[in-house]
Amino acid sequence: MPKKSSIHHFPVGNGDMTLLKIASNNRYFYVLVDMYIRQSSSENDDQCNVLDELHYLLEKDSDGRPYLDALVLTHPDKDHIGGYKTHFYQGPPGDYAPAKSGEKDRIFVREIWSSPLIFRRKRKNHSLCEDAKAFNTEAKRRVELYRESKSVGPEGDRICLIGVDVDGKTDDILDIVYKPGDVIGKVNEVTLKELTIDIYGPLSDEEFEDSEALDKNMSSVILRWGIASHGYSDPTNFVMLAGDASVEAWEVIWDKFKSNPKKLSYDLLLAPHHCSWHTLSHDSYSKSDNPKVSEPAKKALSQARTGAVILSSSDPIKDNKNDPPNFGAKKEYENIVSSAKGTFLCLADNIADGEKAPSVLEYRLTNEGPQKVSKTATTDSTSSAKKRTAATTTLIGHSGQAIGHG
Repeated sequence: MPKKSSIHHFPVGNGDMTLLKIASNNRYFYVLVDMYIRQSSSENDDQCNVLDELHYLLEKDSDGRPYLDALVLTHPDKDHIGGYKTHFYQGPPGDYAPAKSGEKDRIFVREIWSSPLIFRRKRKNHSLCEDAKAFNTEAKRRVELYRESKSVGPEGDRICLIGVDVDGKTDDILDIVYKPGDVIGKVNEVTLKELTIDIYGPLSDEEFEDSEALDKNMSSVILRWGIASHGYSDPTNFVMLAGDASVEAWEVIWDKFKSNPKKLSYDLLLAPHHCSWHTLSHDSYSKSDNPKVSEPAKKALSQARTGAVILSSSDPIKDNKNDPPNFGAKKEYENIVSSAKGTFLCLADNIADGEKAPSVLEYRLTNEGPQKVSKTATTDSTSSAKKRTAATTTLIGHSGQAIGHG
């Protein structure tokens, strides 16, 4: 049976964790974009145990290590990198050791995708959490290996940088640096004809009116993943993942692409910053009597293809002034997908009948576009990963039909 690419959205509250499973070259390539692995999820039955779910979805290599082909960090907030230090291996590949009996092996990361800008801007006004420090240390280790050898090392030592650093600090390693406007077509040094990744951020300092006021939410890595069905080369699925990219970033992006808005089109959009109002507006939702939407930012986020889905990776969205997630932002996104005959979904609401915790939301990425995978829950297990072995799956659209593009 031909392999099918898929995308798995993990319900982690106000955080992001997305696994792309890309079918190419008669195998799967596993790419994790952000993570938020909370310790309490193994103890609370109202939280999805995303660590178990991730291990269930990943394969092991010939050395018995669960692995990712690439780990992408959009920015180093705790709710995008939580759990890295404990659950992912850091250090020289040859020093990897299996876990003690009864514990899970650390996940081996073949290639890291990071950005010097997201760490530089983060440190201006915010301290790094321990997981972000560990990730940054590992990223620097890999960069120095490349800087010394001027060649790509073995799996476990590889890194790609998104965005040119300031003051020429990446000028000597530009062969591993991608910048906005570039297109990536490979993962872990393997070219995938089914993959086309457009880079839209992080934007450089000079692209903002007030570069002195740059903060971490103007600095997220923004990638649009174009994925073709296995064996084909023309993408039929476009997935926009943008971390916590703020209204200022989307205004700049719209100004760059308003003459060619198709470049911003998507089938799946993870609502930036967990459905925050500040992705769409400069005004405070709670403090303003009439907060205004930024039309350029909304236009940048409105390029939904027919049947598109906008997902909120957040806590449940309530009709109040909380932010994030924000009820006003939800209404704006619902308006966007309504005109595209699509759907807005909150991952916190993806709860199967009879369950307390939300489940991982999966879409198959096919020639007909993304198709939601619906699973029938069983009641004889406490782990949804285990339940999946007894579950039945069907490919459905939002009204019971496969999603198409008209």
